[in-house]
Amino acid sequence: MHPFLKISLFNFLFMKNGFFLTGFLLFSFLAAGVGEAFVPKAPHLLHLVIEKIKNPAGMEIFQTKKFINYDDSDIGLFEIEEKLIFLTPNHVRADVISGIQTSFSVESDFRFVRVKDGVTLTNEKSPVDLYTDILLYRDPESLLNQLALTGMDLSKVSFQRYNETICYVIGRPTERQKPFAGLWIEKETFFPIKYVVNKNGWVVEFYYHNWQRLSKSWYPMQVSVFLDNQLFCMIDVKSFDLKSDFSKDLFDIDYIEKLYPKKTLDFMDENSKQVEELNKRMEDFKKLYE
Repeated sequence: MHPFLKISLFNFLFMKNGFFLTGFLLFSFLAAGVGEAFVPKAPHLLHLVIEKIKNPAGMEIFQTKKFINYDDSDIGLFEIEEKLIFLTPNHVRADVISGIQTSFSVESDFRFVRVKDGVTLTNEKSPVDLYTDILLYRDPESLLNQLALTGMDLSKVSFQRYNETICYVIGRPTERQKPFAGLWIEKETFFPIKYVVNKNGWVVEFYYHNWQRLSKSWYPMQVSVFLDNQLFCMIDVKSFDLKSDFSKDLFDIDYIEKLYPKKTLDFMDENSKQVEELNKRMEDFKKLYE
């Protein structure tokens, strides 16, 4: 064949198949793991998560919490029933509806209060209750702010395989083979499936299972909580419904603190002196491994 014809034929084939060749090379580039530069940044990724699970005006959830009680001879369970009320934007209230004690907590725009037996106990959220972060803050800016409070490095997003599932991971390891504050998000579904926080000396891991849809909103039916690599609590949702006609007083922290004032230690009775049950169990749990 004449050299000119060979060159012309090559050019024709290249032009005809150029797009396929480019696609193949791009696929090979990504499959080889070199495509990390194309991973979305944390703000955009959280926007995609929220677009997936949606932002309903309000929700009412009934759930069971089972706490694992470790001791030297046996492993037991301590169970409570709870009602959760979410109200957009950024309000959640959790009421214990079992037992004889009155206990509830409210989080409202990054403020928090916990009340037990008519007394305000604390304004600090327990680390094992941070599982609601992903479910409460359903706008990217608020969620970013909350994740930053856990010590998460929001500048780092990568691909990782978790239980045979490809995930986006927000967060950067600080030490090799050590747990780090991060958020694992399924690549295909954009469901959060793992959330790890380092707070007050605790490493707490939350695992979200069985996301279910109601109307256009999604919610996980099970959450597992691990404290320092040991199972601490299992949460099972019994029912959830979309509602928004809740009184604003339920979430008004200033009003709640006036209604349930703190008592000074000098005048607190024995019941009020006791540490709130969940935090006490955390301390007992930690002592077993010190």
